[in-house]
Amino acid sequence: MLGAHFHKERIWPWIRKVTGKFTFLFEHKQLVFGTLAGVIAIFLFRGYIKDTIIIMSLSLIAVFSTFYKRFMRAPPAVELITFSTVMISLGYGPVAGAVFGAVATIVAEVLNSGMDAFIIGYVPARAVIGFASAFFPTTNIVTLGLGMSILYNALSQPLYAFQNDAELRLKLFAFIIVNVPFNFLVFSFFGPFVKGLVV
Repeated sequence: MLGAHFHKERIWPWIRKVTGKFTFLFEHKQLVFGTLAGVIAIFLFRGYIKDTIIIMSLSLIAVFSTFYKRFMRAPPAVELITFSTVMISLGYGPVAGAVFGAVATIVAEVLNSGMDAFIIGYVPARAVIGFASAFFPTTNIVTLGLGMSILYNALSQPLYAFQNDAELRLKLFAFIIVNVPFNFLVFSFFGPFVKGLVV
């Protein structure tokens, strides 16, 4: 009897403690079920979640990389649209790359108050590099990035070169000598890591 009484004194507090925890769970069942559903969703759709985060991040980086144009009169030579376009193309294919490059260029121009007639050269050029990059998945990312930066300038800048305006030609020169080296540095420092995420 003493032994049974002793065990009751030891066991019942432990049982009440355990059931008390379950009572807390039942009282907060919406939170519990919501958390469980979230965990299950992450495991089931983790690929889609990852893709969404990557695409949204690259979109924001691309669009806002030329935000400085709102505050200073300068050609958008320092930009991350080329970088983001190449990465989207490598990760999601030529069509996605082309669409991303074109849309990101237009949105960046609109948001940063830089829309002008020469956008008819920028948009197709970015679409081309977005389409083409997907066909070189095994190429060294720095080499690919540099090549696409040069191709973009070769396609988009002739509209400036054919103008008689000396200021426009100066902008063309300034854009090229800044844009190509800048993209080389961006692809050198960040290219391998981001490519590892998207491919």
